[in-house]
Amino acid sequence: MTRPLLGALSHLVEGLLLLMMVVLCADVFLGVFSRYVLASTFTWYDEIARLLFVWIVFLGAAVGVRRAAHFRLHLVVDRFPPGARWIAHVLSVLVLMGFGLLLIQQGWKLVELGQFQRTPVMGLSKRFIYASVPTGGVLIILYSLPHLWRALWGQAAPASP
Repeated sequence: MTRPLLGALSHLVEGLLLLMMVVLCADVFLGVFSRYVLASTFTWYDEIARLLFVWIVFLGAAVGVRRAAHFRLHLVVDRFPPGARWIAHVLSVLVLMGFGLLLIQQGWKLVELGQFQRTPVMGLSKRFIYASVPTGGVLIILYSLPHLWRALWGQAAPASP
C-alpha cells in the first residue's frame, strides 16, 4: 500500500474514532441524564455504548500501532548490542503482525458466530460488533508494514506519524 493511501486510511480511521468518542460521550451522558434526572432510563443507551467501546478499542489499538505508541521495554532492549537491538526490533514488529493475524482469524470466527445472535434491546446483529476484531487485526497488520520496512532497512522508527 502506498504512503498516500495508508495516510488517507489513517485519517479516515482517526476521524471515525473521533466521531465514535463524541457519540459515546453523548450516549453515556443521555443515559446518566435519563436515569438520574428523568428517573426513567433509556433502554438502548447501554447497547450503543458497548458497541462503540468495542470498536474504539480495536481501532484505537491499530492507531497505536501506526503511531508506535505501544509499550516497549526500552530499558532492556537499549542495553543490547546493535545487532541484537535490530533483531529485537524486527521480532517485535513480526509479533505485532502475528497478533493482527490472530485477531483476523479468531475474530472471523466470532463474526460467523454473531450471525445467530442479536442484542437484546435494539435487535442488532452481533456480527457488526464482532467485526471490530478482524477489522482491528487487518489495520494492525497494515500499520505494521511501514515499521517492518524501516526495521529491515535499518531506519529508526518514528515516534509518531
